[in-house]
Amino acid sequence: MNDNISALKIDIEPKRLLITSEPYVIFTVRGYQAAVNVIERKTRREYFIYLSAQSLAVALQKMQEENSGKMLGLEFWVRRKDSTKFSGYVIEE
Repeated sequence: MNDNISALKIDIEPKRLLITSEPYVIFTVRGYQAAVNVIERKTRREYFIYLSAQSLAVALQKMQEENSGKMLGLEFWVRRKDSTKFSGYVIEE
């Protein structure tokens, strides 16, 4: 599903994202991982993001429940808590 797009790197700079697909799986060197396609609002470019980080997954699950069980169409701000490699994500609607 993501043959022509690349993974979005999320850092400490906030990014406004719009989810444009329901979750799907990608085979990686670490096995299968869940992902969704997104549009980064500032650049209007399409990417995909992995959903494996707990801080991201928990926040999106709550938003998904409020959106009739769908991820498609969810829009939110996302950034890393700090610049360390395994820093959690901060999600704001």
